Amino acid sequence: MQYHAAWSNECIEFWFLLHFAYYTSNNHRTEYISFLGDKFRELGLGKYQKNMKDIFDILMNKGNPKLAIRYAKRIIKDGQGRTPTEIAPGTKVYELVEELVKYLPEATKKHFIDSFGRVLLDR
Repeated sequence: MQYHAAWSNECIEFWFLLHFAYYTSNNHRTEYISFLGDKFRELGLGKYQKNMKDIFDILMNKGNPKLAIRYAKRIIKDGQGRTPTEIAPGTKVYELVEELVKYLPEATKKHFIDSFGRVLLDR
């Protein structure tokens, strides 16, 4: 059995942020949280808070999971040759998502299907 870390520098909020924008500035986590707060208010969702019970639904329905995966892969590719700690911001949470998407209900999988009917982009 092989294990892989689903890391996100500097925090999980960076992964969430990629659902709304391509972002490459290595800021402190408070900046990512502030960005999410602004975006959530803009979308009429109120204030972003850690441990939100409905974060998955928000990211699926108000964000763009396909773009988040594409953006995360681009950032990792641009950081090729560097260690995970040197890739900041960066995230490999998309690898976990790609693995788990096959277990989602069909209605939810639509968020991960490209225009050719393939599950996920850049596979």
